[in-house]
Amino acid sequence: MHPELLTPAQARLRPDRPRVAPSEGAARGQQGRMACLPADWIHDGGLRAFRGDAGYLGRSIAALKLYVTLVVSQEAASDAGDPAPIPMSYERIAALSGLSDPLICAGKKVLLDQGLVTTAGERPGGTIAYRLTGLRPSSAAARLLHASQGDARIAALHGLTCRKAPNLAALKTYLLLCATGSDPEGVVSLDIDAASSLTHTSHVKIAAALAALQDLALAELLASPSRSVDHRRIRLLPLR
Repeated sequence: MHPELLTPAQARLRPDRPRVAPSEGAARGQQGRMACLPADWIHDGGLRAFRGDAGYLGRSIAALKLYVTLVVSQEAASDAGDPAPIPMSYERIAALSGLSDPLICAGKKVLLDQGLVTTAGERPGGTIAYRLTGLRPSSAAARLLHASQGDARIAALHGLTCRKAPNLAALKTYLLLCATGSDPEGVVSLDIDAASSLTHTSHVKIAAALAALQDLALAELLASPSRSVDHRRIRLLPLR
């Protein structure tokens, strides 16, 4: 893992920027529920562990799809401040994420091996209590904006199959954007060089990932006051 962090200057817009009426995209970006996202492991370069070479691609994508599914399925923390258990059956995970049972198994093993989740009460075909690691009262977690999962389907995750390498770049870029933090209108300022290092993804693949996130209605690419192609402004939209 690499300890390179996006600096506050990279993560936020300039505070003296003139205020304007919220755009339609900004209004959409403010709708939804906020879920706590453990961010330290992302800022420490943990996304680099999710590889796209032969033998790793499918399980890496499955692991990140499962992770996002668990993040948005959280309930409130316990009184002690510990991460609350997330009871999930394979059937529920499959409905939300589009993963098959074998891919859920493979993704869960990756997350366990990386120390990103713990499980308890596991039984074949039954409900498993998952817990996200890294959600401590002393650690400020990032936020992931999402719509209600009342329809038992997250369309964006269903659209990211486990067979295509660009989908891995899209998931890694999306999690990095969420972990970076945004301004009150949901706008993130992304340094492509830093993002490439933190995710082990080329500049070209990150640019393609941003376009894919826009096609999935997860992000809105904005004009940037900087002429540098290595800095992008993106408005995050609710995961739905």
